[in-house]
Amino acid sequence: MPKTAPNVQPAKSAAAAKKGPKSPPQKRQRSSSSTDGAGTSKTSKASKVAKSDRDMFESYGRLDIHKVMIEDFPRTDAYRRAIVAGRAKHFKGKAVLDVGCGLGILSMLAARDGEARVVYAVEACKETAARAERIVAENGLSDRVHVIHGVMEQVKLPEKVDVVISEWMGYFLVHESMLESVLQARDRWLKPAGCMYPSRAQLFLCPGNFQKQLDEGAGFWKGDVYGFDFACLVEEAEAEVRAQPMASGTFTEDQLTQGVAPVVVADLDLGTCTKAMVRNIRSAYSFVLPDRKKAPETVHGMALWFDVLFPASKVKLQTGPHHPKTHWGQTLALMDEPFDLEPGEDLSGTMRLKSNKDNHRFYDVSFS
Repeated sequence: MPKTAPNVQPAKSAAAAKKGPKSPPQKRQRSSSSTDGAGTSKTSKASKVAKSDRDMFESYGRLDIHKVMIEDFPRTDAYRRAIVAGRAKHFKGKAVLDVGCGLGILSMLAARDGEARVVYAVEACKETAARAERIVAENGLSDRVHVIHGVMEQVKLPEKVDVVISEWMGYFLVHESMLESVLQARDRWLKPAGCMYPSRAQLFLCPGNFQKQLDEGAGFWKGDVYGFDFACLVEEAEAEVRAQPMASGTFTEDQLTQGVAPVVVADLDLGTCTKAMVRNIRSAYSFVLPDRKKAPETVHGMALWFDVLFPASKVKLQTGPHHPKTHWGQTLALMDEPFDLEPGEDLSGTMRLKSNKDNHRFYDVSFS
């Protein structure tokens, strides 16, 4: 299920990095959930998990969220093209499991374009599952698409499946942790020779100049506000913008640090990766501004985006700034202060994405 509910905030983060021998100020912040610092019992941890899950499932009861996802053409059409490409080998006459089916668009595509024998469409939100069931019926697919209301971890299917399909990706790939449900579905219900749609996911990282987004978030206070001067708020407003990653829909390719290439900081094989791997992603990175550059590049922080790939085809869903816009945009993690990266200088460090202990749907993002 896509992860772009307008009322869901990305996990808080900080961006920090090493620039040659110099180290700009570093910080590490928690995700959007809070902690009281007290010891936590198994019961209270289970309660927190249940509340996090319930809040997320309920948020997907809103139709506007599903509209944003389904009308995202690069997203939905990538799945459609992948299903068509895999029809003969993976879908036709086969059993399919759609994890977090939403309104059922992928399930219906698997049945219609993939010619699947049966699709088990699992949806945790009660209202959304009921809508999906109505939509499937109205499109004459109830004989092959079976909508099941329930949490994937608790659902029992009548058979093993040949394909597990899901649109589980969130901001910076893993936000909202739906991938864990997909992996559990794989381990419980996918046949040994079955396949995952998508089958691979890659997370990219690149430094950039985010002055445009800072101005969007705080620039209002710099101007004339009905004849009054509010400039004393600019510093505070910019600090709020930097306090957590932003999912930006206005970021453009020319804002990336020119002369350096994005690096892959996570490369997940969805057929073999584990929950433990997904809960704690760590990767070193290094960017060197070429000596041929005539001037320094101002760096405000790091941009993150992802690609997912599908089996037995060349179909990719790509969310970088150099590809058609998607509802995910790119996630920007800003440092406390920008700095200039000089020609020949190295910007290196370690990125870590760690599941937050207070809300497992959120992640702590840090750079050191």
